[in-house]
Amino acid sequence: MDAQIQIGERTLPYRLKRSSRRRTVAISIHPEQGLVVYSPSRLSHKWLEEVLQQKAGWILSKTQEAEDAKALIATPRWEPGESLPYQGIAYPLRVSHDPAPTGVRLEENEMVLNVPFEFPHLVGPERIRTEILGWYREQARKVLHNRVNCFQELTGLHARVVRIKDQKRRWGSCSADGALNFNWRLVLAPPDILDYVVVHELCHLRMLNHSSAFWRLVGDVLPDYRKRKSWLRQNGIFLSL
Repeated sequence: MDAQIQIGERTLPYRLKRSSRRRTVAISIHPEQGLVVYSPSRLSHKWLEEVLQQKAGWILSKTQEAEDAKALIATPRWEPGESLPYQGIAYPLRVSHDPAPTGVRLEENEMVLNVPFEFPHLVGPERIRTEILGWYREQARKVLHNRVNCFQELTGLHARVVRIKDQKRRWGSCSADGALNFNWRLVLAPPDILDYVVVHELCHLRMLNHSSAFWRLVGDVLPDYRKRKSWLRQNGIFLSL
């Protein structure tokens, strides 16, 4: 059932899911569905509205976070002027045609792709995409190896090998023989989110499970890991190029 609620100046649509088995109201902000409310079947609309208004601040905050992430990491068209993400910041793309070698660089508040080409109009989306994705992967190798080294020193946990991969469904993994694998797309996310995945996988070197002891180990390194984990769960779907 689709409904809406007025919170301040905003009218937010939401999907209402009722269940006879549910005894309490639960609220979630889904990356694709938006605001979803789970309610007991017999709870009146009036009482439901009061519950939602009590949670108004949280709803607005989480809705804004989801909207910001979606706007930041939208599917690009690979053309000049497009906003491209890097470590949680959106950079407008500028294509230059200087004599310098082909390459990508961050310059003040923009991402610059230099393609020394005699006919600039022939630099189309496919060429831009190829160059930018190559740069992303190279940055991912540098950033992830650097952060792994930092947290290895901090935790005393050392990987046998660190690999950067093009994974579709996993942000990271740890094998029984001590190999860590990371998704290059983590370089698109804010640095604290990348750090969370690095710490998560390093801790698996000691405990290859998700027991309470494992999460205590993660929490010893990152006391706010739950917040970072929640961000990745809600916004990870937008980290795709």
